[in-house]
Amino acid sequence: MDLKESFGITVKSIRRAKGLPQIAVGLNQGYISELENGQKTPTLPKMAAIAKNLGIHPLTLLAAVYSNMGPEDSEKLIDRVISELKSLK
Repeated sequence: MDLKESFGITVKSIRRAKGLPQIAVGLNQGYISELENGQKTPTLPKMAAIAKNLGIHPLTLLAAVYSNMGPEDSEKLIDRVISELKSLK
């Protein structure tokens, strides 16, 4: 699965789990539909707005997207990110 597809699947999954309609997530329902179907890739500001509207931090959204792509599960991915952030200091 590629990044664009994983992003759309992840947004749809989180949105549905929270019982939100597409219009509650983004700029307009059509854009979110295209995004969820892997037809669009959001810019960073749009991705941050989508995460906010889903009630999660943008990093949580990105971690979920990458976790869905594998091969790392979410715990291994978070451990890797923490380690890499520490090495950047």
